[in-house]
Amino acid sequence: MEKKKISIQGKVALVSGSNRGIGKAITVELLENGAKKVYAGARKISSLEELKTKYGERLVPIELDVTKDDSIANAAKIATDVEILVNNAGIFAMGNFLGGNLLESLKTNLDINVWGLVKLTNAFLEILTKQESAAIVSISSVAGLANMPMALTYSVSKAAVHSVVQGLRGELKDSNILVAGVYPGPIETDMSKGLEMEKDSPENVARNIIQGIVEGKEDIFPDVMSKQVAEGYSTSPKAVEEQFANFV
Repeated sequence: MEKKKISIQGKVALVSGSNRGIGKAITVELLENGAKKVYAGARKISSLEELKTKYGERLVPIELDVTKDDSIANAAKIATDVEILVNNAGIFAMGNFLGGNLLESLKTNLDINVWGLVKLTNAFLEILTKQESAAIVSISSVAGLANMPMALTYSVSKAAVHSVVQGLRGELKDSNILVAGVYPGPIETDMSKGLEMEKDSPENVARNIIQGIVEGKEDIFPDVMSKQVAEGYSTSPKAVEEQFANFV
């Protein structure tokens, strides 16, 4: 199947959770690579002031809370020219069977990481199908390929994202829309504070994500660890499961 390569130059994008971490880095990378405009979604508009000051009219702040239907609907009414949707908004709520916070963290992770992503994608799907070329890029995780017991419920939510991406890609296989899943390892962000692992920078990860979009990659592994996991997963998913079980 021919790859659906997406040029960033002159494109209009929307990035959810764009005020910090990977989302902020992706927003910057899109603009630095020639995007015409980026709708920057965040729960608090004030958190986008730095980006707005730097990029002016090319950066359009949008108050966006993916857990609220009216917020999503309002974003879709404003951003009617979106060609690239980046589902980045997410949360890392810790919880598992033995460590506690199981049900609470499961609900939190699913509400934001899965339900929010599905609802936002659904709200923009009609807009995207009308474009000459478009992309839906969703941030999953290496933990979506094999569960990390230390973050069991987070892993469950990211596995759901992985499945949603696959299903949507199948539905849109004959369309002009690239449906890409992104599977980062640990990144140096506020979400990953407290994780004692080697981490990549959001800026490097964002560069590799954008490059993946340009190349039309459906599965993007944007950092050193994720590339290693991808290689291991392709030969032995069970070995990756066992590797992740040793993370504490």
